[in-house]
Amino acid sequence: MEQSADQLRDAYQRDGFVVVRGLLPRADILTLRAHAESLVARDQEERAVGYVQTAYDRQGAVKLIKASGLADHDQRFNELTRRGRLLDVVEALLGVGARRFRDVMVVKPGRTGGSFSYHQDSAYWDVEPKALVSCWISLGDVSEDGSCLRVVPGTHLHDVEHHLYLKGRYRVPPPLTRVLRRLVSVAGTGDNPEGAGGNLLAWKAKRWILTETTRYVPIFSELQDFRVPPSAVERAREVLLPVQAGDVIFFHSLLWHASGPNQTDTARFAEIISFMGPQARFVGRGTGSFPLARQG
Repeated sequence: MEQSADQLRDAYQRDGFVVVRGLLPRADILTLRAHAESLVARDQEERAVGYVQTAYDRQGAVKLIKASGLADHDQRFNELTRRGRLLDVVEALLGVGARRFRDVMVVKPGRTGGSFSYHQDSAYWDVEPKALVSCWISLGDVSEDGSCLRVVPGTHLHDVEHHLYLKGRYRVPPPLTRVLRRLVSVAGTGDNPEGAGGNLLAWKAKRWILTETTRYVPIFSELQDFRVPPSAVERAREVLLPVQAGDVIFFHSLLWHASGPNQTDTARFAEIISFMGPQARFVGRGTGSFPLARQG
């Protein structure tokens, strides 16, 4: 890590993100990818891995896989969240005493249409202030056409009202959007029903609607396309962030970010770990339980 803590904070406060090249050993990341591939393959065959969600395209092919909460269910991913060099940067940005809010691994098979429109994560999360840090860790090299992260620098300074769109252009009436947003809290903010006040049954129902039903009703996968209005994005100054295995992108929970379809032949695996500051408050349903990032 060549940048000093002050340099990291300055860049992060100005742009809403910072990329630290070679922060984690490349060999370790590639070994973790092989482990992740085995987890996903086993779930596809046996439905044996908990918290894995699979969405399908109109042709019935897998377009997106999400595995939520691996840090709580898998030792190797838990170890990743506790890497000292990773937490050094998190604490430089949030302060000592940061807590892990959630983690999710997103897999995009090669040559698929799975994508995420521009959004701010804090639009989905019941944590105040809206100033969490997410660590985007690619388990492999990701080129610009391999579904790398896309960001709009400086957009972390303002909270923008999000809307729900179907087929990318038909806006769902705001009252219905607000109801669907509230259901996110019921199911566990941050896809975290056990740690963030959610109801496990509601979470399973949400997962079923957004995944298994997409085999037969593909448009249901668009119910999670809760995003910044397209008119605002059209005026934005987009930056693409291709990375190598071992690089880590740290970004603010209000930063506009997106990722397009994977146009390469290689599946893209990305583990995203999100942390909240020591003074952050959970404001969702029930109670929240978030472990210290640096334990012991």
